[in-house]
Amino acid sequence: MKINSTKLIPYLIVIVPLVLVLSVSFFITTFYINKVTNYFAQAKENSIHDYIDTQKAESELRTEQLILLFEYTNNRVEPSIKKELSAKVNLAFSISQKIYNKYKGKKSPKEIKQRIKDTLSELSYDNKQEYIFITDFDANAILNGSHLLNKEIVKYRDADDRAIILEEIQKVRRHHEGYIRSRREADKLEEIIYVKELGIYNWYIGSSIRIKAKQQKLEDDLLEMVKSIPIEKSDFIAVFQKDTQLYKSNDFHIPKASLGDTDTWHKHQIKDYYYFSKYYEPFDWTLVYGFNTTTMSKLAKEKHEQLEELLSTELAFIIKVSAGIIIIIVLLSLLLSFKINKIFKQYQDEVENRRGELERLNSSLEMRVLHEVREHRQKDKMLTQSSKMAEMGDMLSMIAHQWRQPLNQMSYVVMNIESAYEYDELTKEYLDTKVKEANELLEFMSVTIDDFKNYFSPDKEKSSVLVEDVINQALSLIKKTLESENIQTLCEYKANKEVSIYKNEFIQVLLNLIKNARDVLRDLDVENPQIIIRTSIENDKILVEVIDNGKGIKEELQSKIFEPYFSTKDEKNGTGLGLYMSKMIIEGHLGGKLSASNTDDGANFTITLPMA
Repeated sequence: MKINSTKLIPYLIVIVPLVLVLSVSFFITTFYINKVTNYFAQAKENSIHDYIDTQKAESELRTEQLILLFEYTNNRVEPSIKKELSAKVNLAFSISQKIYNKYKGKKSPKEIKQRIKDTLSELSYDNKQEYIFITDFDANAILNGSHLLNKEIVKYRDADDRAIILEEIQKVRRHHEGYIRSRREADKLEEIIYVKELGIYNWYIGSSIRIKAKQQKLEDDLLEMVKSIPIEKSDFIAVFQKDTQLYKSNDFHIPKASLGDTDTWHKHQIKDYYYFSKYYEPFDWTLVYGFNTTTMSKLAKEKHEQLEELLSTELAFIIKVSAGIIIIIVLLSLLLSFKINKIFKQYQDEVENRRGELERLNSSLEMRVLHEVREHRQKDKMLTQSSKMAEMGDMLSMIAHQWRQPLNQMSYVVMNIESAYEYDELTKEYLDTKVKEANELLEFMSVTIDDFKNYFSPDKEKSSVLVEDVINQALSLIKKTLESENIQTLCEYKANKEVSIYKNEFIQVLLNLIKNARDVLRDLDVENPQIIIRTSIENDKILVEVIDNGKGIKEELQSKIFEPYFSTKDEKNGTGLGLYMSKMIIEGHLGGKLSASNTDDGANFTITLPMA
């Protein structure tokens, strides 16, 4: 018996939804269980990764802060030494002056000198490592310092073979006081010497401090400070100097060979630990900061239990919702099946009629769509080609302006050589000079071609650049053209911020705007033609304005100037693509905005770009 498929449709309307709901409920439940399980695993992994990333950032920050503290403290060593030397010498100076003034006229000069020497010889510093010395301007030692005891100071030379005593005398004679850096002959250690004119008996006094001794004390103080830094129980900190371990906050063995002298993260060197090493060259220290990667385990367990509880709640909710949906759909299916059977017959006939119409419409629609797509692509190709050809012509014109003066100079060089030859004045030196001059001109012309070649090279990626640098590069390409037409260019830079752009595309836009301004100034024969390029910042945006004094844009044309093929020039001089392509580049490629307005004297084209 042949079954009528149309009569089965009402029954299928009841059965199919029931089967679909049961199937969908099953798949949704299964999918959601897998989803929550995967989410839990991913959440656990993400928690560990987030913790590690946070700890790494904190470790790098703490290490960098310590290095900055080392650097700041180390930079204060020399000023500290100079301050200490100045205090010591000034004290000795004051004592000497008091003795001299007290006994002047009462005792003989010889007795006064001996009193001064006896008093100052008792002044010593750094556990009697440094003393006050006195020398006269004839390079005679009146009172020797610690490093010149029992030496002929006139013949003394330091580790760099410098006559330090003569340098001291010269420093005092010229400036009355001053500092000198030297390296001691015996131990090659660097020291700072401070000398000051005493003002009596043709003497000067001074003292010195070894820089290494101060640096060693500084290193000891900083190491004690590192030891006192409070850190988490799961973290550790260590300091190495070459192969020597200066300090370590735990008992882990850290392989010194793995540290190196570059900033490096280390993992798997110590089980369950990451640590960061940073080298500080002035102290030859390597600073290490690490943390335990397993401290997240308890937190992860708590999160896992919360997810399991959430999973059980969601499963119960899905089962209840699925059962309710099934019951509702069964009832609706039974009620609607009787009505659908009657409506279905009517729609069947109507659908058959519409099917024929749709087939005919689809056939014609495909052809129309294909035709429109081809036309649109052809227009895009023509638009791009027209823009390229117009721009190529302008570039050749600018190259011609750039080369005109060097070519004239080259011709003049050749004429000079020819004239020198005719009058028998062509010497080897003269020829070399002219050849060098010609090579310099050729080099300038070659650089010019390279500049234009680089401009035509497409940008593959955006780059962060100072917008003023890009403007200057664009101006260098068109500078000679503007100068040949007596157009003054003024630059007012106030932004000084970086933008992320395709540089060559932005140069193309700038050249379009500058060339448009040039054409207007030339065509209108404006007196004192001028182009102003101004940068500024407004609402966290960088504004680049190209302003001319060419009488502005007519009001009825302002809404059309960015349309393709619209031009205020004749067909010979304008394609109508420059401003259209410029707007496409700024707003389509660079994420900015290009607009035009009038000023009191001319037109103002404003480019708005987001800061990098």
